[in-house]
Amino acid sequence: MQTVLWDEKFSGKVEKGSFEDFKRRAEAVSSEVYITNLKDTKKIFQEIFKRENVKNIIAFKSDLIDRLEIDKITKDMNINLYFEGGKKEAGIADVGISEMECALAETGSVIEWSYPVWKRLVSAMPNVHIALVKSDRIVKDFESLFEIFGEKFESGHISFITGPSRTADIERVLTIGVHGPSKLVVIFVEEEK
Repeated sequence: MQTVLWDEKFSGKVEKGSFEDFKRRAEAVSSEVYITNLKDTKKIFQEIFKRENVKNIIAFKSDLIDRLEIDKITKDMNINLYFEGGKKEAGIADVGISEMECALAETGSVIEWSYPVWKRLVSAMPNVHIALVKSDRIVKDFESLFEIFGEKFESGHISFITGPSRTADIERVLTIGVHGPSKLVVIFVEEEK
């Protein structure tokens, strides 16, 4: 994905109410939602890691994740951090952290474009998924999102992630976290100018 294209075409085109629309819809399906800056994102990480008694984390490297210095936070908290690996690392991870391409206000979903399988493991295998989104990448509706898809994505895998994993059996008994994370935390990070 080319950040330059994104910034030139779509930056600043988010409507003011889009964050509140996203938050309302995401929280309605049991997601936690925050909007914050780089410094305070680190504090949110520490709170989540402590609350969830985290021992192992997998993350998919990106410029934003590098700037958040997750490696320093995990070292200070004596938590194992894996930036590469496979099923083994994903299977033991308590938390997965990855940057999403954007968020869709209309459904309260985060959108993940992931050609590499590792990125999909990060968002699907651990009990808790922390989805990072740059705050200027909240898309209002499907129409706008498909315009972006048409201009940005050539091939790969696109996932719409809406809340924690939910499934029900034949008797309609709801279970959370069977086929994916039982908790989804979405953190919108405001870029410091």
